[in-house]
Amino acid sequence: MNSTESLDLVTSPGKPRASWLLWLLPAALVVIFCSLAVFYFMILSLDNSGIFFVTGDAADLDGDGDQDVVVHNRRQESEFTSFSGTLPWFNEGGGEFVAAGFEQGTEGGGWDSAAGDIDGDGDIDLLLFMGYELRLLLNQGGDQGGREGKFENSQLIQGPERNGQYGTILLGDLNGDGWLDGIIIGCCGRLFTVDPEDDAPNVSGVWLNNEGRLGEMAVLSALDGLAVPGGALGDVDGDGDLDLFAAVAAPSESRNRNPADRVMLNDGAGNFSDSGQQLGSVDSMAVVLGDVDGDGDLDALVGADKGAAWWINQGRTQGGEEGVFALLEQAIPGDQVRSVFLADFDGDSDLDALIGWQKLATIWWNDGPGEFTEDGQQLRISKRHGLIPGDFNGDGNLDIFAAEYDHNYRLWLNQGDGSFRRVSWP
Repeated sequence: MNSTESLDLVTSPGKPRASWLLWLLPAALVVIFCSLAVFYFMILSLDNSGIFFVTGDAADLDGDGDQDVVVHNRRQESEFTSFSGTLPWFNEGGGEFVAAGFEQGTEGGGWDSAAGDIDGDGDIDLLLFMGYELRLLLNQGGDQGGREGKFENSQLIQGPERNGQYGTILLGDLNGDGWLDGIIIGCCGRLFTVDPEDDAPNVSGVWLNNEGRLGEMAVLSALDGLAVPGGALGDVDGDGDLDLFAAVAAPSESRNRNPADRVMLNDGAGNFSDSGQQLGSVDSMAVVLGDVDGDGDLDALVGADKGAAWWINQGRTQGGEEGVFALLEQAIPGDQVRSVFLADFDGDSDLDALIGWQKLATIWWNDGPGEFTEDGQQLRISKRHGLIPGDFNGDGNLDIFAAEYDHNYRLWLNQGDGSFRRVSWP
């Protein structure tokens, strides 16, 4: 017997060469701990790098009667985008969601997306902004005669300039012909530029829908040279067409350092002109329009890096000119607002506010003209989650959905009185 065999027999009588069992469990625990540490380090690194933009729409994509969600995720680092993609989440009923990719050969990338019935056949199509062109993905239900909820590449139109850029899609009937048109508002940085000396922010463009065909995109000259992180369409001056409230920022590398928001007025044919108003002096990130004081005209809630503020339309009750805005004294303190929504969450027939910060969402109740109270509920999210309100369980109350790419969604169901119960956190 050699010395190694003697040692085995002394330390493990009757069980030679079985000592590996004594260190297998600790080794496995070490491996699991290290893997978890690496995973959480990667998540932390992702949260602390780049700027996240998450947008989304709630719509019935597959025609089964419940609201699905389209989520667009983008992470931007200077002139480099590390992730961007559009993803449908299908509602399986009662608020159970499943993420579904696009069919092979269908483009699902781009820097932003929007959902709407572009071809007028009754189902929801998707639009993707690719940086210098707009791509239409047609829903294969309706006139296409295929499966509703399946999308295929259809049309492509060029942007107002060939310089690749970031931007956001806004949809609405801009010329009153009953077809969905749209605006690309440009912000904030370029993927590449033909002229290396050109440091101007992105351009914005308008396209009109010609009975289901995308018309040529034209430069929205009223926003020329401005970086616009967010915008909202609505009839702010009461003349029956959709105007544009533009939330403006001043990028660090830009010749234009004026972050004042702009109000663009529509002439009824889809041509926009600057109203001359320059509202605020902080970098705005998002805006939503709604009648918060109940007088019949549209007011604005603007989210910025320094909290959120209400701009009240001076028409109707205010006795001034409709379409002219004045700052409400009350504001929402804080920093880094990324999304804002106005909706009746508690069923009392006025518009409440949902504010999306970087890592949580808060609700402010509308207590009357110009009076808002914070609810105290905090819906926990991460910078990678985007908020989308909608009635996701069919009970008539507005719920809140948030998704992170294709593997993590969170759903808060409205209990009917504006209190929310979290039911999903896969």
